[in-house]
Amino acid sequence: MVAYAQMQDVIRDAYAHPDRHTVLYAGWPTTASARLNALGRWDWRPTPNQGIDHAGTISFPLALGCRPRVTSDGRQWIEKLITDPADALAFRAPALYDGYGGELLHRYAALREALPPDTLIGDIDTQSPLGIAELMWDGSFYEALLDAPDAVHAFLDAITEYEIDFIREMQRLTDGMLNPCGWPGLWADFHGTMLSDDSMSLLSPAMHAEFSLPYVNRIAAACGPLFYHSCTWRAAYFDNIRQVHNVAAYNWNPGNSDDSATIMAAFGGRAVLAPHLVRGMHLDNDVLALGRGFPDEVALFRYLLDAAPAHGVTYFYFSDICNDADAIERIYDLLHERGYTPQARGVA
Repeated sequence: MVAYAQMQDVIRDAYAHPDRHTVLYAGWPTTASARLNALGRWDWRPTPNQGIDHAGTISFPLALGCRPRVTSDGRQWIEKLITDPADALAFRAPALYDGYGGELLHRYAALREALPPDTLIGDIDTQSPLGIAELMWDGSFYEALLDAPDAVHAFLDAITEYEIDFIREMQRLTDGMLNPCGWPGLWADFHGTMLSDDSMSLLSPAMHAEFSLPYVNRIAAACGPLFYHSCTWRAAYFDNIRQVHNVAAYNWNPGNSDDSATIMAAFGGRAVLAPHLVRGMHLDNDVLALGRGFPDEVALFRYLLDAAPAHGVTYFYFSDICNDADAIERIYDLLHERGYTPQARGVA
């Protein structure tokens, strides 16, 4: 346990000083590699993380009154609640412990009582108010941004207030055991919240600045710091992203964004950089567009590692790549050679 306490101190220091060069990484607790599994904590995630059962991206729409439905392909989804601006103006959020939102909060309270104190409880998939509004509104949503902006803003305001109340109650119920980084699977042991701004790239930068940034920043001020995620980062939105306040970590999808080396150079030192790696990412369109001919994820990871800024913290997350024993061993060995594993640093 002494070594794991040292590991926690290293990670806490990285969050506290994101302008100092550090490379950390996290992955699945059990990999496909017997060699790595035998190391115990092979990555920089010193304590277990237990998530609650939730509905993913539709968790907040369900909590806000959308009715569930099953799609033709068997996927759990929602009925649209808003069909015109009048619905948005008339919308009132339910009480915090009513309906699905109450179910989620009761699950947090139960986990807090059941889990040992060294286990963190994971954040749910917390979408931005704009992302939630888009899910709850029918196909006329994007027309309403132009034709009825006041109704959209009223709706976003109501969603934001509910999210703030929910997040604060979640933080209270978990009482110091919350891991606010719901995605990616990093380790963090302080109050804050995941915030997914995935609708960013669906709007112009100017419209994103009007319809998302103010509400994201209200959540950041009330509930932050933010573990800020958006799948797609483009240079046209960099100024907007810089205006997001109180950020602990940035996450983007390297397979669906501008060159990660450019992103890391632009945002290194502002907060922890937390790109993730999944199987097949070296064949994603935006990676292929780099023209570097990466033969596999290990080569892509080497490129990302080389781009880790000298003036900032990078905390990589490995998802299903952990199921590929050869790939995850080669990635670990590369990190170990450069002195970035817990074992190389003598803390595990």
